[in-house]
Amino acid sequence: MHDLSVLNKPQREAVECLEGPLLVLAGAGSGKTRVLTYRIANLIQHGVAPWNILALTFTNKAAREMRERTEALVSASAADMWVMTFHSCCTKMLRFDADKIGYERNFLIYDDGDQMNLITDILKQMGKNDKNVPKRQIKEMISDAKNMANDPVAYLEESFADDLTIEVFKRYQKRLKEANAFDFDDLLLKVVELLKKNPDVLEKYRKKFKYVLVDEYQDTNAVQYELIELLCREHSNICVVGDDDQSIYGWRGADIRNILDFEKDFKGAKVIRLEQNYRSTSQILDAANAVIKNNTGRKSKTLWTDKKGGEKITYELVPTEREEASYICKTILQNVKNGAKYSDHAILYRMNAQSRVLESTLINYGIPHKVYGGMRFFERKEIKDILAYLRLIYNPNDDVSFLRIVNVPKRSIGDSTLKKLADKAEEMGESLFVAAMDDTGLDSKTASKLRSFTDTMAELMAMCATMPLSLFTEELINHIGYEAYLRSEDKKGETEGRMDNLRELVGNIAEIEKDVDEDSEITALQAFLENVALVSDIDGMNDENDTVSLMTLHSAKGLEFERVFIAAMEENIFPSSRANARLSLDDMEEERRLCYVGITRAKQKLYLISCETRMLFGSYSSNRRSRFVDEIPPELIEMPQPKKQQATLSSFGGSSSALYPQHASAHMLTKKTETVASKPKTAQSPVAKQFSVNDKVRHAQFGEGTVVNVSGTGSTMVVNIHFADGKIKNFAAAYAPIEKI
Repeated sequence: MHDLSVLNKPQREAVECLEGPLLVLAGAGSGKTRVLTYRIANLIQHGVAPWNILALTFTNKAAREMRERTEALVSASAADMWVMTFHSCCTKMLRFDADKIGYERNFLIYDDGDQMNLITDILKQMGKNDKNVPKRQIKEMISDAKNMANDPVAYLEESFADDLTIEVFKRYQKRLKEANAFDFDDLLLKVVELLKKNPDVLEKYRKKFKYVLVDEYQDTNAVQYELIELLCREHSNICVVGDDDQSIYGWRGADIRNILDFEKDFKGAKVIRLEQNYRSTSQILDAANAVIKNNTGRKSKTLWTDKKGGEKITYELVPTEREEASYICKTILQNVKNGAKYSDHAILYRMNAQSRVLESTLINYGIPHKVYGGMRFFERKEIKDILAYLRLIYNPNDDVSFLRIVNVPKRSIGDSTLKKLADKAEEMGESLFVAAMDDTGLDSKTASKLRSFTDTMAELMAMCATMPLSLFTEELINHIGYEAYLRSEDKKGETEGRMDNLRELVGNIAEIEKDVDEDSEITALQAFLENVALVSDIDGMNDENDTVSLMTLHSAKGLEFERVFIAAMEENIFPSSRANARLSLDDMEEERRLCYVGITRAKQKLYLISCETRMLFGSYSSNRRSRFVDEIPPELIEMPQPKKQQATLSSFGGSSSALYPQHASAHMLTKKTETVASKPKTAQSPVAKQFSVNDKVRHAQFGEGTVVNVSGTGSTMVVNIHFADGKIKNFAAAYAPIEKI
């Protein structure tokens, strides 16, 4: 039996409210996962069967944590409960009933790369030069249309989409259907279609899911709202947990009105506010409250904590983005020297493009780090190639996978051959692979080229049916001569690294394989491909890795770190130029909510940095300090102080904000302040270490090595060290944890 005494009063009230609609407004760090898991456990303790509970969230990481914590409370398996992401839930529903809307159950899920490849192929078929067409924009418009409405074509027409986009959309959907595939947005849209067109299926799920819980409700879009409403319309036993102040996905269809209008949508709803924060110090929370209160479209709540005091927020103004990165690195090294771990630190930024300078500087300082939201493991070429083989084996109608691998490794199959094949497939009304298997109607030369591929695929399909998937994947890589192919294409010495990635892939398959029972309705191949389609790199974060985390502010939502740096706190970057240019209250309020999310990721210490001049996207700009910095009360933040006026401030009790009028330009601030990029307040002056070529040294993380090159002197010295594993790394000698042996 679980102990409710560990809950605070509002948490317990939410856990014990079992019937009817319930809105839990859960501020950042207020224990919403605890409320959800205890509420599930309490439902089971009060006689609700686990299979009558549906709990939905947005990330696999959150779903996994909810399942594990629930199992610990009820001391039973959560296998009978559907505790999963929206997309996993919809995938599961479609695996049971896709045939009722005209699809086979062995459908594929197309990821972003597959979608872009399909759009490219459609444009070629239309005789368009795909290099002159904004393919990414078309793809995003298709996604928006599916997220916003049940009739995407009507939505596109009403939103004044051009004729090309509408025609591409129609062909895109037709090709998906022919390939028996769904894209990510279809998973939701098609389940809503399934439930609306099949009252018996809807009734089945209404009876099954007597209690529905939704995490991060502020992030739901129109289609997700409709799905929830369909399932809960009759019993109204719905509990949603969310925070309107953390609604940051409006750009991808999330509708903040879903949480703001919950009481209107579900009559008699009870509202409980969770305002006690268990994550951050009062200094950080007071800053977050001060920023977010400037938004008008929100439900009132004020975060508070028992962790009184704490360090002030540090604001730093530096000359350029390189000094910004250097300041962050030096501060991290000083914190580590004082006992912190690298993994205590996160560097957050508004857009992925900002990570380039930060990452290269971290490398130069020898700081272990991982970038989240960059190229994901499953997006690497070698991984995508082998996945395409597995996908085509699973579903021979997958034209996207066929086109990716028909000439990988090289089989002298060019565009003219593929054009002939595409024409034949069109005539037959079949997929490219099925058409390639049939020699009739093709000249002998074309047929011979294609036969080398189809024969290989036939052999692989036969092997796959008789071997464990992990062993088969190893054999597949060998059978097609993939390593030799990589070496023939390798111009940068990347073959070994790529093969290491493939070994990691085989290991990943083996892990999933273990979880699939022999008598399961789902095969290991189906389970693996489904997992790949639904996974994100944030799901794979490992708390045991002692590395600095780099990610966008959007990616950081739901995470927490001891020390957080938010880079580029500048107008036109954060808030973004798009929000400024539109002069839209909604856009600016979403940017402010994003700032609130960033601030509340920090547990102990928050650093905000801006630059006088920044190069981004190949051009220089000088932007004013972000308005969000100025919305933080002066008593909570350390600002650069003008030398001559410091005495006046302390004598007359003046505030630093008087010296920095709101949105004062970075150039003006520079003239008044002492810039300390090379000597941050939080770091001591570096001790200039001297190294020479052939010195034997020891690095705290990488072990022993030999200095092979030295450049610069004193605090600017950079050393190149050759380590025992054969790798050569560069370090800033004054800051890296290196000592002579």
